[in-house]
Amino acid sequence: MTGVRLHFDDGDLLAQDAIRSVVRQTYGAAQPTDRRVADRFYAPDELLGLPAEAANMALGVGNPVHHAGLRPGQDVVDLGSGGGIDCLLAGRVVGPSGAVVGVDFLPDMVGRATAAAAEAGLDNVQFVEGPIEALPLPDESYDVVISNGVVNLSPRKARVFAEAFRVLRPGGRLAIVDLILEHDLPPEIQTHPAAWAGCLSGALSEIALYKSVRRAGFREVSIEPLEPFGIPECALYPLFGDELLALLRARLPVERHNRIAMSVLVSARKPAGDERLAGRARE
Repeated sequence: MTGVRLHFDDGDLLAQDAIRSVVRQTYGAAQPTDRRVADRFYAPDELLGLPAEAANMALGVGNPVHHAGLRPGQDVVDLGSGGGIDCLLAGRVVGPSGAVVGVDFLPDMVGRATAAAAEAGLDNVQFVEGPIEALPLPDESYDVVISNGVVNLSPRKARVFAEAFRVLRPGGRLAIVDLILEHDLPPEIQTHPAAWAGCLSGALSEIALYKSVRRAGFREVSIEPLEPFGIPECALYPLFGDELLALLRARLPVERHNRIAMSVLVSARKPAGDERLAGRARE
């Protein structure tokens, strides 16, 4: 994808289809590598017994299952489930009386994750193909929505949060891990396809992210910083590539090399019963 750039005009994204195409191409070409990312975010006892490919395909920016407070018997949705590692971990926690469904828009990822669930013997975990902006799932059917470094990949984040709100039962919870930006990126990085595929270009500021979740209808919104995400972290992922890593080193001030973005935990709750939804955006 050298030489390809995504175009912006006065801050408005002109080609949502181009973004989706870049993400589809990049993740569709991703192959199992090693456990560098998995070893960074998951404890050894969590990885124990997981299929090797699920661990080797871990491409997230945190461990949402660790923070989600899941309980046996709950029903869980993972937005952008990829190789399936978070679904497998969630399936262990919720047990046979609960259920986990991973949604991914790449059929190859759905196939890989389905095979991993079968290998792990987790009959309560399934995967379906579909966009996270239009989930192929029924209204008010799940207790918790998780996601791991995927919401940033969407050019329509408001729709993603609206869909998460729709499929949650009243009182249900959101627990996602993603990146936020504390400083603007130089244009040649912002428009680089690998920066989008790596969750950097699509990252919001903390304030913009908070407002987007609130406008979807969620309450008790919390954004908790987890750890800095810099060039050393970018180098762990096959998504970035040497060209973008060199560009980051050349175009970002040295003091930002270890803190390009921040990984955060976004927690929120869907109001239960007749709680007021003041401030919810109109459909």
